[in-house]
Amino acid sequence: METTEISIVVDGHKERAKLQYDAAKIFIIFTMKNGFRKKYESEDLYLCLAKIRHDLPHIKFLCKGSKLNVTPSRMCSQMSGGFVAYELTMGKPATFNDIVYIFNYEENDIAQTLEEQKEFYKAWLQSLNTE
Repeated sequence: METTEISIVVDGHKERAKLQYDAAKIFIIFTMKNGFRKKYESEDLYLCLAKIRHDLPHIKFLCKGSKLNVTPSRMCSQMSGGFVAYELTMGKPATFNDIVYIFNYEENDIAQTLEEQKEFYKAWLQSLNTE
């Protein structure tokens, strides 16, 4: 099991939260400074993070996995357990250079929900089909 910390914003105050995760067994144990601790399981780590965000909508998660334009491909999900994903740009196919670690710091274009990220992904796909 690996451990990392991410920045979160709770009631307008930035703090750190601990993530203990296992990409093979596919779970995250999320622990906050106030003592809140819960285990989340899903098909990959990206979706585990999405479950945490869904469970705690009053918290802003400042990491790449919460960014509007970040989503894993099926291969990323299978090969890394969702630990990496693509940071997509409208009208541009994703390349190896667009791969990011979902727990890396990010404060711009943070999505509140996985649904917002899915909508961006659909729009990105459409942006590739224009000639």
